Amino acid sequence: MPFVFGDEAANAGDMVVVQCAVLKGDLPMQVSWAFNGKSLTSGGGVDISHSNKRISSLTIDAVNAHHVGEYTCLAKNKAAKVNHTAVLNVNGNRQKLGLSDPFTYFCCC
Repeated sequence: MPFVFGDEAANAGDMVVVQCAVLKGDLPMQVSWAFNGKSLTSGGGVDISHSNKRISSLTIDAVNAHHVGEYTCLAKNKAAKVNHTAVLNVNGNRQKLGLSDPFTYFCCC
């Protein structure tokens, strides 16, 4: 089930893809995503897909400051609930804003 966004912050505009795989547990099983503790669905440049009953992918087409935060994969069946959370940080580009030096948006969660 664990997933990571990497050791370094993503660059603004980059695509980010993470996969949540639930290797154990009885079916039927529901796999879902949350962002900063709130249920997350596809939309706004974010796509959630399910390749099978145990694997779900989260894709962000072009990360930006508003994507910074905690992403949680949640899996549940009749017997249990489990989750894993990872933080996405994003490097910004002040040149796009008319400033001179790069910076990083960090999650303050």
